Amino acid sequence: MPDEPTIGLDYTHNNHLTLEAPSYADFTEFLFSSGYKLGKIEAGFDSLQKLETYDAILLSSPKNTNLESNEIEILEEYVKKGGSLLIVSSSGGDRINGTNLNELTSKFGFEFVPDEVNNSMSYLNFQKRPIISNFKPHILTEQIHKIVFSSSCSIKVLDFIEEDKNIKIEEIAHGGLNCWTRTFNGEQWIENDNPKIPLMVAVEYYDGKVVGFGNLSMFSSLGHEYGFSAFDNNMIIANILKWLTVGAYSEGKAITVNLILELYHWVQSVMKDDNWESISDLINISLRYFKENYKDIVKDIKKMHKERIKKRKEFEESKKKEKKEDTIEEKIIDMVPTRKKEDLEEIMSALGNITGEKYEIEIDLEVVEEEDIEEEDIEEDEEMEDDTMIDEIPKYTEEDIQEFESSRNKHAVWRGKETKAFRLWLKVKKNSK
Repeated sequence: MPDEPTIGLDYTHNNHLTLEAPSYADFTEFLFSSGYKLGKIEAGFDSLQKLETYDAILLSSPKNTNLESNEIEILEEYVKKGGSLLIVSSSGGDRINGTNLNELTSKFGFEFVPDEVNNSMSYLNFQKRPIISNFKPHILTEQIHKIVFSSSCSIKVLDFIEEDKNIKIEEIAHGGLNCWTRTFNGEQWIENDNPKIPLMVAVEYYDGKVVGFGNLSMFSSLGHEYGFSAFDNNMIIANILKWLTVGAYSEGKAITVNLILELYHWVQSVMKDDNWESISDLINISLRYFKENYKDIVKDIKKMHKERIKKRKEFEESKKKEKKEDTIEEKIIDMVPTRKKEDLEEIMSALGNITGEKYEIEIDLEVVEEEDIEEEDIEEDEEMEDDTMIDEIPKYTEEDIQEFESSRNKHAVWRGKETKAFRLWLKVKKNSK
């Protein structure tokens, strides 16, 4: 890897972001002032040897053009051998932009969804410019507090990655509790509530790295309130490019070190508390100790590994026996609403930030379902006013539960106990026979 990281920009597939475009002037200036060497890829991704001259390649929302199948194969091989990709889409994903980025990104365990992300509470001027503050601890999110995702699409992480040990994918940023999406189904836009939806991923694929997100507007110079200069947008882009291009150095020799996230944060705290000069010093001392005590350390590690395998087998055996019970428990859990008290408190806090007023929850969320009884239920049987009579619960079936919930739009069972409304309904039904 050269002294100055080199980034290649795709000029072959009608990419929106180019060095000459005035709408991305701030980002281009940042690249030059940060010491990156820049190159234009104008002949397509037709040669692995050419791509290997770049530390990272940027694909920025191609418009009405597709990657060829051989180009996708070469890009995948480029990442396998240690290259890095930054892949950016925009509102509507492949379907609206008329391209096939998902044929490439699916190799790395994710796809761009053909939707537009909105937020009904935390946004800037328009709901399609949601303010994002929900981040996973990662090198990419160091010192990041808020970013704006304007006219963006969401990301779907594919299920198969759990079985592939060569792919490590992390969801770096999520939408808030009030996020909703407009999804294009080929004919019209469909609106859906999508709280905490994935918006950015970081992938380690064999020896290479990939970052993907659906917000091309983050690079824009046209809107300072939502583009490159807005909130921490420029900082997270700087973190992304640094993670994709820069390794660790020792005596002039480049060594890429992929630290486990927990260890990385531990190293950062040790450097701060004990005044270490660099991460390299910590790594070199650790390796020297490991070298001098190699046999004993490896022996202990093998012993621990065998114990873990034994415990894992015991755990898997116990899980097989509990499979039926788990299935029943999952059905019960599915009945519980996804919004918890903490979620409502977060919504109230966001509302307070907008209006300047302070709001408080004045109901007991744990019993509200039982207290929510319609007057018509009581009128159907005046003798049901005594709660002692309600406690005598008639026998009921799964069909009764489904009939009650579909007709009343309420839960029949809450936290493992029949609700008062459901018990009233069962009594009325029994007495009417």
